[in-house]
Amino acid sequence: MSFSPLINLQPTTIKKAFLLNAILTAIITGFTIELRRILDEIKYSKDLPDRPHKLFITIIASILIGLIAYIGCRYVFGLGAGMLSLKNPPRYFFY
Repeated sequence: MSFSPLINLQPTTIKKAFLLNAILTAIITGFTIELRRILDEIKYSKDLPDRPHKLFITIIASILIGLIAYIGCRYVFGLGAGMLSLKNPPRYFFY
């Protein structure tokens, strides 16, 4: 079973790597900011102390968002190990 992304934009050049990094960073940042805004507005989490609890929830959710976004970009764009790609790349989703 071989892996091939939906859009073959594997970052083998600096321009492609910069573009994919910008896309991934924008996805993670956007979802993390929205999560924090939701935490500040929902009545159930509005009463939590701002510093320790909301910060911990935001950090854990940001890590999960990052992992999900990376896997999504890996599947769609072929993100990962592009600048270090081999002449004969592995044929699997995860190396």
